Amino acid sequence: MADDSQPQTYDVSLIASNFAHLHEFVSRTKVRIDITRPGSDERCVLISRAELEALERALEILSDTDDVRDMCGKIAQLAAETGPVFAVNA
Repeated sequence: MADDSQPQTYDVSLIASNFAHLHEFVSRTKVRIDITRPGSDERCVLISRAELEALERALEILSDTDDVRDMCGKIAQLAAETGPVFAVNA
């Protein structure tokens, strides 16, 4: 059986022909599936809805802390002190 702590990696052509099986596998085991494509270094990840909702909830909780509010305040203060930045074409 696959190591549940590491994402599994599959080529997109395999995903297309086995999507129903992978859907059931990810939903049941909560394993992440990395999807690759020949000729590309980019990857997509198939995760369960439960994992996505847990990640979104964690972000929501972590973003509502005194440290994050303090950091946002410091960034806003720095932006106000330095003024607008304009891109210069070389």
